Amino acid sequence: MTSLKFSIANNAVTHLGRNLYSTTPPALAELVANSYDAYATEVNIKLSNDSIVIIDNGKGLDLVELEQKYAIIGSEKQEEAPINGLDERKPMGKKGIGKLAAFSLGNIYTVYSKSRGSSANDWLKFTLNYRQMTASNDYDVEVTETELPEEFSEFESYTSGFIVKITDTRRRITEATRNNIRKQLSRRFYINQSKTNFKLKLDGQELELASNEYYNKIQYVVYFGNLEEDEIKSKFENVEILEKYSKIPHIATYFSNSNISGWIGTTNKPKDLKNEDGASFANIIILANGKIADEDILKSKSNARIANNYIVGEIVADDFISKLDDPITSSRQGLDDSIPEVEELILNLDKVRDFVIERWDEIRRENAIENLPERIKSNQSYTDWLSGLTEEQKKINNKLLDLFSNKLDDDVALDANAVDSMVTSISTVINNIEADDLIASFEEEEDSDAQYALLFKLMTNIAKMEDLNHANLIRKRLSAIEKLERLMADDSTAEKVFEKHLSDNPWLINPYWNVDRNTPTETDYLRNQEFFNLDRGNDEFKRNFLDISIRVAEEEYPIIIELKKNTADGYARVDFNMINEQITNYRQAMIQNIPELRTVDETDIKVIFVLSENTGMIGAGNKIEFTAREKQMLDISNITILKYSKIIAEARKMYQDHLKYQKEAKLIPDLSTDS
Repeated sequence: MTSLKFSIANNAVTHLGRNLYSTTPPALAELVANSYDAYATEVNIKLSNDSIVIIDNGKGLDLVELEQKYAIIGSEKQEEAPINGLDERKPMGKKGIGKLAAFSLGNIYTVYSKSRGSSANDWLKFTLNYRQMTASNDYDVEVTETELPEEFSEFESYTSGFIVKITDTRRRITEATRNNIRKQLSRRFYINQSKTNFKLKLDGQELELASNEYYNKIQYVVYFGNLEEDEIKSKFENVEILEKYSKIPHIATYFSNSNISGWIGTTNKPKDLKNEDGASFANIIILANGKIADEDILKSKSNARIANNYIVGEIVADDFISKLDDPITSSRQGLDDSIPEVEELILNLDKVRDFVIERWDEIRRENAIENLPERIKSNQSYTDWLSGLTEEQKKINNKLLDLFSNKLDDDVALDANAVDSMVTSISTVINNIEADDLIASFEEEEDSDAQYALLFKLMTNIAKMEDLNHANLIRKRLSAIEKLERLMADDSTAEKVFEKHLSDNPWLINPYWNVDRNTPTETDYLRNQEFFNLDRGNDEFKRNFLDISIRVAEEEYPIIIELKKNTADGYARVDFNMINEQITNYRQAMIQNIPELRTVDETDIKVIFVLSENTGMIGAGNKIEFTAREKQMLDISNITILKYSKIIAEARKMYQDHLKYQKEAKLIPDLSTDS
């Protein structure tokens, strides 16, 4: 048994280990990079709720190497000679501080190291404790020779290797965490595994290090540097548009001369670049010697362009970074942009990104209709409307649809009615734009004959706009009818919901009741839950709340509308006596409290009683039934029984001719049907 002395002045363990990595993937990547630099051909990562283990079959370290290489924090990393006939690997690490990444994962880690030439079961073992190391500038640990514990028995055959077991972990490992680590590690390395003979496994599953999951979701790619078309095509088999950057020749030349190669691409939707936990890959990374050197090279050039949520890129800059002196910032967050060469790289990549955004805008507009839901794209009415547009109108339509499609691309689901409403509203705007253009042309034209021709066209357009406004009104009313149908079909719909919908759309009950409840001066004409006390004498009062009361020019007195929910059970299951008693109380209370009604016979106050569609004459098998005599008495009492199903039937019948004309005129697309 011997000791190993670590020199850790100035809180190096905290600054260079604990505080450098705020999440698990980058810390793990540092430890994997150490294994790669040690010429490992296989690295196994094992995750559990109480430990993280990284096992490799690299060169390992003997006691002297542990003292000279491992225990000296921050020394320049020495290149290792290849083993097992492997080609030379350019080291991923430079400063020898990656080992401290283990302390961002847990408070204690144990090392098992076996160097080449050691006896079969001869492993060196020592344990580092974060709290103890940070308590002193010098830290001694005991190194013992041991056999591997049972948990590592599958690796006993290694002739050399290095194992780091981290305990007292700082973050809980969930299935979502595993999935995120898997994807993040794949992106943090770019290694041609067939050429380098290097495998990385997470809980037994091998990771693909030469491609990422989002590769098959890339639609448009711009590439630059010394990449060949065949090489980029093999990477993106499903890419729709591919082109080499050449817009600014001196920038294209810069990448070739600097031996910097890469690509920037766009996806169809932002979610194509997101993990299950919402983490986004929508950025451009820099890779050096197979490992990520900057997670977001254009972070200092951020902008609010929507396109940035769709953009991803990978840049390989091995030679470029190797020539820089200390290129990584002290925070390990990426390349140091205060270095002139790095600043130049950022400026040139920003220009390429601008080009990608311009092309993205063009492509999106050209294909704006393709981004709509399939039910709209295949709607015959919509395709007929599109076919009637001029080229200029098509361009404007595509531009507006493109702005809207960005919202469709969001992860938040949009109601189908809201989507339909937006599409038809855009159609209305297109027709309005035509009228505005005609007016502008009329004012600029001096020739009288030309003015007359424009005037005739303008009058035609105004007539068309009147039809269009009428069509929009029909659309709104159809939407209200469809909503009432949905409320009827839902057994859980409360009475209050029916009351609000009929209050907002009183024309459903009577087509002439066009009260606009959004206009303050109109609110007195229609009231909800109007309250009246009925004085029964002897200090006895009955409280009455009218569901809806409406005052219209066609009727001399206020109209009472009482309604029940569409489900004929509980309070909503009424009979003749219940209706008669309730309405009598309402009428008498109104007469007592409204002076102009004092001399009115109570049957002069019209009542509409809205009931479930499960209502009919006795013997028909409905839950709510009336005899012929009861129905006659209600009619005589000026009480109309109205079923929800009849409201729907009458409303649809009323607008049938309007709809037929609208479809034939093709003023705006009819998205209420698939035919």
